[in-house]
Amino acid sequence: MGVLLPQLFYYQMYYPGDNRRLKALVYGLAILEALQTCMVTADAFHWFVFGYGDLARLDHTFLNSWDVPLLDAIIALAVQAFYCWRIHVLRRGAIVLPGFITLVSLAQCGAGIAVAVQAHQLGKLSLIGHNVVPQAVWLSGSVLADILITASLAWTLLRTHPRPSSGPSRQLVNRVVALTVETNVLTAGVAIVALVVFLAVPAHSALVVPPTAVMGKLYTNCLVAVLNLRRRRDPPSGRDSPIHMSSIAKEGWRLSRTGSGVICVSVVHDVETQWEEPKPARESAYDYQPMPRKLEPLRPKSWKYSTPSVPASWAVQRPESVYDARDRP
Repeated sequence: MGVLLPQLFYYQMYYPGDNRRLKALVYGLAILEALQTCMVTADAFHWFVFGYGDLARLDHTFLNSWDVPLLDAIIALAVQAFYCWRIHVLRRGAIVLPGFITLVSLAQCGAGIAVAVQAHQLGKLSLIGHNVVPQAVWLSGSVLADILITASLAWTLLRTHPRPSSGPSRQLVNRVVALTVETNVLTAGVAIVALVVFLAVPAHSALVVPPTAVMGKLYTNCLVAVLNLRRRRDPPSGRDSPIHMSSIAKEGWRLSRTGSGVICVSVVHDVETQWEEPKPARESAYDYQPMPRKLEPLRPKSWKYSTPSVPASWAVQRPESVYDARDRP
């Protein structure tokens, strides 16, 4: 619950407009995990607190027959059904592969319920090794469904952009593929470990309880983590914007699901672009317009200022008849 609560807060903050059925799935799984946590805590108090020092009490199933196989099988069925719906949308209405995965998931859920009923009837953890067939079908069915989901989703998403590119859409597809593979491989790996321990050590069949006790929590956290991945950062604004995983281009077609649940198909053409900062406009030589000069009116020069200057010693030698006539007013 400590890991799931921040993811639920993030989901509620950034995806308040999701479909009601998707919200019901997310919060329904959260309620089941909270119920499983309370029941596992009650088991721990029954074995280690109230029955402290009583070794025979450690063999009691108490609530373990319901909180581990039953709830794990139901949670796994819900999560795997969601992935089957996602494959159905991305593959443009494909039925065969999602239908087969759904049948496998239903088989593992039925086997998990059978394991829970038989373990409750036996009443002892040391006797659950007698239920070899339902336990093996439950764990192997979970592994097979997870592997099929991982392979089909990775192949479908990578097929949307077969040519190499480095744009934001390609990065989003790579992130979704990576997280899908990691989460499904994690849940399948835990189921494989539990199956190997159960079959390899039949004398200590109670060792299967610890790995199976975390399977339901892994399914819930992985699903919410995949849903919270639908955000990308826009280069111009630097803000995060939500992205619907069902709106992924596939060979020139874009599939999207509206709020009412109707699948819309539209023809698109993706163009990979790279954001560049706008450069300041350069000033050309024609843009420069100098300020006009202020023209001063021409003033006529007087004869007084136009008379050439001569040394003072030449005043006596000048003919007075010529210069005196000019200087007269």
